[in-house]
Amino acid sequence: MPDSSARPPPGDLESLTGKRLGPYLSFNAVSRVQIWQWCSAMGDRNPLYLDERYHRAGGSDRAIAPPAMMQMWTMRDVNLQYAPGSTDAPPYAVLDTLRDRGFPANVAVGYDITFHRYLVEHDRAHHYTTVVAISELKNTALGDGHFVTEKVEYLDQHQQSFAEALITYFQYRPVSGSTEAEHRPGVNGHGEEAQASDWQPDFSDIHYTHLSKGQALPELAIPITHKLIVSGAVATQDFIDVHHNASAARAAAMPDIFMNILTTCGLSARYLSDWAGPQSRLKTLKFKLAAPNLPGDTMMMQGRVHDLAKRNGENQVEVDFAGKNSRGYHVTGAATLALAH
Repeated sequence: MPDSSARPPPGDLESLTGKRLGPYLSFNAVSRVQIWQWCSAMGDRNPLYLDERYHRAGGSDRAIAPPAMMQMWTMRDVNLQYAPGSTDAPPYAVLDTLRDRGFPANVAVGYDITFHRYLVEHDRAHHYTTVVAISELKNTALGDGHFVTEKVEYLDQHQQSFAEALITYFQYRPVSGSTEAEHRPGVNGHGEEAQASDWQPDFSDIHYTHLSKGQALPELAIPITHKLIVSGAVATQDFIDVHHNASAARAAAMPDIFMNILTTCGLSARYLSDWAGPQSRLKTLKFKLAAPNLPGDTMMMQGRVHDLAKRNGENQVEVDFAGKNSRGYHVTGAATLALAH
């Protein structure tokens, strides 16, 4: 999104940065029911998460949570309330302040995540958050607004960090009378009808020595439907109305409900682990959102090996990836995975 002429945020907004707030607790321990709901919404069939025979073969009897579920466990409920025992401190006072000043709409636009370990069944998550940056006033196709970045620390029941993230939001004043851009569903970035990809992952673990820099990953076509957008929002515990209410989405300068960033995160992680295999582990995931994913479109996921390295006794692969729909690139990012062998 392009920058506008420089204007620093008001001083009282700056005063809201740097304050570590929390804990924000989870309503439930990690459960196979919520893992199943997530995997069902994302189309994720990786045996690592719920396949009991696969677990027994590996000497485990507990379900494993997909790493992209990191944020979901401590999200608010359908009434937008945090779990009992959470701090009373509002985590997004800066967003509320901007809303009161005439910037009512909000979208998440960026993720930068480091994963330390995968949660397993019966783990219990909580998080702390700190607003670390507020941008100058920016002008974008959606409208004028401020980018707000928070640092989030995710911890388990033993106070051990299992993930940390920088999450960037755009709080903006929607362009009057705009629906963001013409809605052209059902075609890919070349103006042609999108075709389903032939790739069907076999969930075998890829070998480090079989990879080379520049090697392309298979393409994966993901149809963007109302069902995917809504089920993704529910599975990720994101009940913000722009992801299920078309009127609210239009008020935010979008032509229809649109995919939330947590679903994009889940689909990206699924794509990467489908390729690398169930014994791979996602170490980092960083991406930005651009063109929205709207119903009736198709997102084509693509990737390429950026680098290979041996770190901390692990065979690691760095991958650049992207997902493109009829409007352009929805997501562009990079990831690091530790391979099974």
